[in-house]
Amino acid sequence: MPSMVSHLFFKLANEKDSELEACEYLDTFAKKCGFASETIDEMRLAFIEGLINAKEHAPKDIPDGSKRDIHVALSYADDMIQIQIRDFGKGFDPTVVEKPDIRKKLKSSHKRGWGLMLMEKLMDGAEITSFPPSGTLIQLVKKRVSAETAAEVDTLREHKRVERLKYILGSFIDLSSFLCQSKNLQAGLRSMLRILLGTMGVSRGAIYTFENDNESLECFVDIKLRANARLPQVKISSKTFEKFALKDDGEVTELVQSEISAFKENFKDGEIEHIYVLRTDNQYQGLLVLGARFRKEEEETLDKELLTTISRNISSAINTYRLMQNLRDANESLDRRINELDAVREASQTISSELEIENLPFTVEGIFRSIMGIQKFSMCIFDPTENRFNICPNSRGLPSTLDLWSSPVSQYVIEKMAPVYVADTKCEERVNFMRSKSYATSSFIVIPIIVQDEVLGLVNLTDKEGDKLNDRDFELAQLLCSQLGIAIKNANLYKRGITDGMTRLYTNHYFKVRLSQEISRLRRVKSPLSVIMASVDNLESLLHKHGAAFKDAVLVKVGSAVKRVIRFNDLPCRYEGDKFAIILPDTANEGSHTAANKIVDTIRTLSVRHLDKEEKVTVSLAIVEFKVTMNIGQFIETAERLLSLAQKQGGNRIIDDSSAS
Repeated sequence: MPSMVSHLFFKLANEKDSELEACEYLDTFAKKCGFASETIDEMRLAFIEGLINAKEHAPKDIPDGSKRDIHVALSYADDMIQIQIRDFGKGFDPTVVEKPDIRKKLKSSHKRGWGLMLMEKLMDGAEITSFPPSGTLIQLVKKRVSAETAAEVDTLREHKRVERLKYILGSFIDLSSFLCQSKNLQAGLRSMLRILLGTMGVSRGAIYTFENDNESLECFVDIKLRANARLPQVKISSKTFEKFALKDDGEVTELVQSEISAFKENFKDGEIEHIYVLRTDNQYQGLLVLGARFRKEEEETLDKELLTTISRNISSAINTYRLMQNLRDANESLDRRINELDAVREASQTISSELEIENLPFTVEGIFRSIMGIQKFSMCIFDPTENRFNICPNSRGLPSTLDLWSSPVSQYVIEKMAPVYVADTKCEERVNFMRSKSYATSSFIVIPIIVQDEVLGLVNLTDKEGDKLNDRDFELAQLLCSQLGIAIKNANLYKRGITDGMTRLYTNHYFKVRLSQEISRLRRVKSPLSVIMASVDNLESLLHKHGAAFKDAVLVKVGSAVKRVIRFNDLPCRYEGDKFAIILPDTANEGSHTAANKIVDTIRTLSVRHLDKEEKVTVSLAIVEFKVTMNIGQFIETAERLLSLAQKQGGNRIIDDSSAS
């Protein structure tokens, strides 16, 4: 400890809590200079703010250790103490530093800037001089006010108390009014606590909020000389907290320390001097915890009347904030609901206007991804002719078909004709989720598409982006799916108008319409396009041998086989007579050959039976890949020419441009 003179100089290491040591120097120096305790309290807080500022701006990673230190000089002359704090950082322009506006400060991400305001408020003079790039000098001045009589001392002390009260409550009123509009309660309470600790010369403080849901005290704000370190949660029952709240004067220090062992564990001996209950008329808000004064030898205790008033002010701020937050949450929830309903309305219009059954799954998947953030989507559409569900194209590696009763989930949903929402597949008892291990999340939704007591399809949802599916998602999904049944029904009706009545394949007219559309799309997106044209071999001889009914049975059987082995988005058509045409979007020569071989392999195993007659049949196939030099007429003409060549050879023959040449 340096010897006491009219001038004191020391270096302060840029380390955590080093300002404690510096405060001891200041306290001793000021006391020997005859300064009153209230004045020293004010000086100390301004001093701490100056040191914190210097420590933040001092260089930390330079080899020269002396440059990292803070230089402090204290001097006394003419009833004034002058404090000089010097760092050796980069410096700054103090003229551009604005005095903090509470509203602007709490809205910004940068919560600093209170220090300059406090230094000016608490000292008789505060000046900042910067020397870029060589550092900054803070100079603070405090006058010693002498009182010759005890009455004058009392008057001065009361004046200081009143000024302190005005400053604290004025700041609290500003902060409280802001909290009515702010979404950051913690920032506001931290500012309140800092002002309180600083102006009253208290070393540490904390605000605990009482959480009734889990019956605990959460340490919301903890300040120890500006070094924030959140204290742990403290479990406490409502009954125990009610016992605290019944104290008339609001202070429950002894009661808390006797009832809650965690306070003994997390605070050192003598670190807590006062604990006040934070409450409003009808609610318990929490606790205000205050530590010891900076000068432990100071006999004067904290003003309990003032602290009671302050605790009520903090309680009111917390309560008001929570009420306003509840209102904001309700408004936000209402806004979300309105936006969701608007999205559902627009989605419903989009779904209802889609007449192409092949495009419908892509439309629906896009809607679920954009509105709900669904990562894994699948949709099944029931095919009554085959008595099975066809799984629409998906990225999940699922098969293209699903037997009606192969899945326990679909079986349950179809039997009950009711949607299923599973918050956790591991705890689900109604059905067995065999594939649940492959899901990124454990939540799951399956919704049947029902029209007039008929299940037309199923929608399967899982793996929501960033979260599990919840009750709100379940409700929203049902709203979105409510239009799907009508859309599928409309698409089926539309399809009947463009499908061949016997084979249930698309008509020749629709083939040409869609082929023209796909060619236009190809020219835009530069994707490949192929067509397979096929005919049943020797169909006329079968007609003469078994009659027209047997011929029709052959066409139906072959058409059904073709439809079964191609992709969902491929377009099978009855071209004319005994000829079929299949449009293969986004398919080049290799893919079209794969599809053609599947058709041939299926036909090889095919037997056509009608009444007592049974025959094996073969087909001839031609493959054409569209070239940009072609028009639609040339494209069809090429396919017909190649099919004629294949027919001449017969017997499940496949011909393309290369084999024909």
